[in-house]
Order: sequence, then structure tokens, then C-alpha cells
Amino acid sequence: MSDDVWMPNRRFILRSAVTTLAAVSLAPAFAAQGRASVLQDELLQYDAVGLAKLIRAGEVSAREVLEASVTRIEALDGQINALTTRSFAKALEQVAHISPDTVFAGVPTLLKDLIDYAGVRRTSGSLLYLSNVPKASVEYVQAMERAGLSILGMTNAPEFASGALTENLAFGATRNPWDLGRHVGGSSGGSAAAVAMGYVPLAHGTDGGGSNRIPAAYCGVLGMKASRYRQRSGEPDGGHFFLRTHQCLSRTVRDSAALLAATENPNNQTNYPAVGLVEGPGKRRLRIAVTSENAFGEAPVPAVKQVLEDTMKLCEALGHHVVEVPNPIKGEALFEAADGLMLAGMPSLLALVESLTGKPAEEAGILTRATVELGRYGARLPQDASETGLRYFAQLTAEFEQFFGTYDVWLTPTVPVEAPQIGHPAYDDPFETAFARNRQLLGYTVAANGMGAPAMSVPLFHSSATGLPVGSHFMAAPGADRTLYELAFELEAAQPWASRRPPMPLP
Repeated sequence: MSDDVWMPNRRFILRSAVTTLAAVSLAPAFAAQGRASVLQDELLQYDAVGLAKLIRAGEVSAREVLEASVTRIEALDGQINALTTRSFAKALEQVAHISPDTVFAGVPTLLKDLIDYAGVRRTSGSLLYLSNVPKASVEYVQAMERAGLSILGMTNAPEFASGALTENLAFGATRNPWDLGRHVGGSSGGSAAAVAMGYVPLAHGTDGGGSNRIPAAYCGVLGMKASRYRQRSGEPDGGHFFLRTHQCLSRTVRDSAALLAATENPNNQTNYPAVGLVEGPGKRRLRIAVTSENAFGEAPVPAVKQVLEDTMKLCEALGHHVVEVPNPIKGEALFEAADGLMLAGMPSLLALVESLTGKPAEEAGILTRATVELGRYGARLPQDASETGLRYFAQLTAEFEQFFGTYDVWLTPTVPVEAPQIGHPAYDDPFETAFARNRQLLGYTVAANGMGAPAMSVPLFHSSATGLPVGSHFMAAPGADRTLYELAFELEAAQPWASRRPPMPLP
């Protein structure tokens, strides 16, 4: 994408607007809606790479950009509820020491409340960890800071990322900026809402089964999942959880590509060639397989199906070869394997709560009903469920080598339904409801985690029924991250989305 889109010739206006905002930067809320309009009209026209260029050119300072983000968060997050912990003072103190020669030059960002950042509370969305303050930052966060990102706080997630909707006992539900009565998806829901609402141009997320891609689809932003082991560790022990990767949700492709390059591990254990910085579309025309039904053979709702068809037409118009294929994955086997890996640690979590409170987890009042019942379900799984899951995904990966020998990319819906209404379902619904909901929402996305493949949800179109964003899901072979980024650049140029923003709620 050309710089013209993100750096319109209004720098004098931006400079005066941000200076005005800086004077009221830490007020509890906007005194007038006009100031929020100034932010949206001026500062929000820039992505992170564009803001960094402004900072390096001296058109605006990193502190002014940071203060403008703080102002926006304070004005609007009472309605959106995207943040769990604010580290504004720490960010303001550190921003003066960030070199403008770094990739992001002090541009503000947020972390999902599922990663360790030194001195800032990490709750994992649970009452159990409201006082948990890590002493050290993980490698991934260190890489983000070396790249010049200024971290403003933590974003909301379902408790221990155990669901596909962002709601919990500790902080409540994060609301969808496009419709405040609807969910944002999960588990990186707070980050997706923060980017969609313009708090920051990009925000960290984790993806263990679709957690970046599902909220990206519901909030109209780009959600990326990198190949397994591609990036530096986001875990306290320096390792990599088998299903989970770390990357971002962003308004533009170039922001996501820049962060991938900044956090990439050149010595990854899979020996993938480095992706480096992807800066534009590729020239190769791709063979794109398209599947409408999920792993259980269930069709998406009509509005989602229409978006899939529109995405197919767009890819064909761009010269790619598109072929419809049946879903090669069997849902029951897929989710038995995923459950064996995802739920392996849940029984020990319940045991911890019971040892601390002296009560059954159901009566302790600390964990959500969904978390407790998922833990009980996990305890009923066979003792070798994790090993069985690993064997299944190894076999699935081997089977898909032939698939990705025939096709370069697999296109499906990201989620089969539009964003659910808040409360329907809810985090304290019975186990059967929560279990069925997770399977429905993860049906297209979890296979990529099991295979360690890169995948993305791209916000190309909106629902003809509700006007809400609907994501298009692309997956490539393990290690083929560059293929997806080059395709994303091409799709973004053909069907620009970053200027489409949710309606501004009143502060």
C-alpha cells in the first residue's frame, strides 16, 4: 500500500490537533465529542508504520501520539471494556527513551492479558490472578519493545483463554465497536476491539485455536497467526505451547508484517527460512482451494456464505485459480485431539483453587462456570489424551502435505455465524452450551493450530444482513507465512478496509 493512503497532506492540522489533545491527555473523559472527532479525523488516518514516519520526520512526537491514545481510551473504554490493566504512567515515562530510529519509534500498542510484561499485572482474565505481577518480560515482549512499541496496558480475554467469546467474572464482557450489544469473539477480543475502536493501530494477541482470527473477523480488522515456532517465545519458560502462537491484530497488512519481522526468531527449531520484512504483493498466481462447510459438514449462515462467494470472485478477478473442494477434516477427530491438548492443564487449575479456598471449585466463586466444567470434562479424558492429540495432528499434518502440494492456500469462512449477542450465550451457561459454542466458533480455525500452519482472517466484506464485519479465512502450509502476507497485501489493495471504521459511540 502506498504511503499516500496513510500520510495525507494534512500534517499541520494533525500537529495542531495532537497538541490540543496533549493538553487534556490524562483527563478522565472528553469534555466534548468534538475532540474525539478530531482524533478520528486526523490521527486515526495513520497506521503504526505511518505514525512512526511522522515521528521520525518531527511532525509529531511519540509522547503526543501516546497521549492521544490515552485520551481516546479514557473517553471510550467505559463502553467498549477492552482493557483490564492500564500502564499509562509507565509508558509515558519510557517513551522519552525510545529511539525514533526503531521500526515503530514509540507508537503505542496493547498486550493481551495472557503474556508477561515486567511490572504490569497479568490476570489471564481471572479473579484468581488479580494480584499477579510478573517480574520479567518474555522474549516476545522484549522484541516488541526493541522495535520501538510503547505498551499502554493489557486487554481483556476469556478466563485463561478457554472460550471463543471475551467475557469473564473478573472484568465482564468486551463489547463489539460495530454493535455494543454483540460479542467481539475471543480469545484476543479486547485487542481486536481496541484496534477497531482506534485506541492503537495494532495490538498483541495469542492464537491457540483461532483466538486472533475470530475476533478479527467480528471486529473488522486483520488477524494473523504465524507458523508454529516462527517467532520468539511468548511463554515465561522460554518455550512454545504446541497450539499457541503470538502475533497481532492490526488495521493494515504492513503493520502486521513489520511486527512479524521484528519478533521473528532467526533460529527457530523447525529451520524455516526467515520471512523477513514483507513489503507488498507477490507476483505468483496462487491455487486456492475453497471450502464452505466446517469440519462437521455444517454450512455457514447465508450472510457468511455470501462473503465467502464474494471473496472467491475477488481472488479470481486477481488472477488466482480458485477450486471448490469438500472439507478434508473430520470434526469429531479434530476436536478430540484439540481437547486433549487444550484441556490437559485444566484439572490442576481446579485443584489449585480448591487448595486455596478449601471449597469445591464450583463453590469457590473464583472461576467461571464454563472454566470449572471444562476442567471437570478434562479430568474425564483418557490419561494419554495429550499424546493421542499430538499423534493425530502429526498424521493430519502429513496428510495435508499432499493437499498443499496441490493447492497453495485454503480459503474458508473464519466463523460460520455473525457476532453473537452478549448474553446469548454467556460465560456461566451450562457446560453443554459452552462446549457446543466453542466447537461452532472454532470449526474452521483450530486445524491450523494443530498443524502449526500460518493462517489469517481478512476483513474484506461486511454482512448484507446486519452490516457487521465478516472475515475471510486463509491458511497456507506450515512455514509459508510469506505467501499469506503477500496475498494479504494484494487483497488489501483490491478491497481496502482500513478506512471502514465502526460508528463512534458517545463518551
